[in-house]
Amino acid sequence: MARNEIRHKAEWGKTQVTMSEAETVRAVMATKISIVSNATLADGPTLLRLVPHWLRVFGSRLDEIILVVDSEPLIGRIAELQRGQSNQGRMKEAIQSLEVSDARVRFVSLESIKPTALQRRWFGRARPVRCQAGTPILAFIAAIDQARCDIVLRCDSDMLFCENGWLDEAIQSLEEGVDVYEPPHLHLGVEREVSSRAFMIAKQSFYGHLPLRNLRLDVLRVLHRMSKGRPPWLALEQMMTSSVAKGQLFHKVGRNTDLGFSLHGLKRAWIGSPWFDEVIRFVESGEVPSQQQRCWDFVPEYWGIEVH
Repeated sequence: MARNEIRHKAEWGKTQVTMSEAETVRAVMATKISIVSNATLADGPTLLRLVPHWLRVFGSRLDEIILVVDSEPLIGRIAELQRGQSNQGRMKEAIQSLEVSDARVRFVSLESIKPTALQRRWFGRARPVRCQAGTPILAFIAAIDQARCDIVLRCDSDMLFCENGWLDEAIQSLEEGVDVYEPPHLHLGVEREVSSRAFMIAKQSFYGHLPLRNLRLDVLRVLHRMSKGRPPWLALEQMMTSSVAKGQLFHKVGRNTDLGFSLHGLKRAWIGSPWFDEVIRFVESGEVPSQQQRCWDFVPEYWGIEVH
C-alpha cells in the first residue's frame, strides 16, 4: 500500500484490519517503550523529581529511561537562561541516586558518543550540534539513537504526564503511518508546528525518512549569526516542522485529553520546590485546575501557589 494511502486511512480511521480488534489491542498494550531525554549540569534536581514520576506513570510499559548529559559550555539564549545554575556535584548525586533506584534508568555522556554517523543519518552532510539560539540538536538525536526500543518517547527533562490511554493511541497511530506523534497538550489549539517538548516516533520507520532537508536559517540570518560566532541551524523542532510542511514527515497531536495529557514544568526552581510533589501527584491523577487546563506551561497561580 502506498505511503500516502496509509496516511489517509490513518487520518480517517479506515486502516485495513489484519487482526481481530482484541488481538490488536493486546499487541499494542504489550508494546514497551523507551523514554529518552537530555540534560545539562543544571538539571540534577529536576531529574530527581521527574524521573520517578515517569517511572510511576508508564510503569510496566516502560523498558528504559535514557538520559544524555551534555556538559559542554552552553551558547546563545540557553546560556543566558541557565547562567549560574550548573552544578556538577548535584548532577553526579542525581545520576547515582536514580541509577541505583531503578535499573531501567541509564545516563550517557554526550561526549562519549561519536557524532559523525549519527549526524550523517539525520542531516546528511551537515553537522549541527546546537541551533542558532543554543537549543540542543545533537543531544536530542543522540538520546533517540541510544534507545533499544523501536517506540521512543523523546521529552524534555521538565515534562509531566497523565496517561489514561494516549500511549496506546500513539502506538496505533505510529503503526498506521504517523511519523511524529505528540501526546495531547493542555490547551489544545490548532497545532501545525512540531514541538520537541514531547513526541513519539517508531525508530525503524522514522529513520527511513531521514535525512532531514531543511536545516538552516535564511541567508541573511545565517550571515548575521555567523558574524556573531553563532551556528546557522534551525532548532530541531523547526527542521521537523519544515519536513512536515514539505510532506517528508506526517505529524499528529493527540486531541483527546480524556486519554491524558502533557504539561510543561517550565522552571527548575519550581520543580525543585517541596510543594511541587503535590502538583505531580495531581497531574498523575488527572486533577488539574480549570485555569491550568487552558495553558500548556505550568502556572503556580492557577494552583493557588504563591511564588516569590
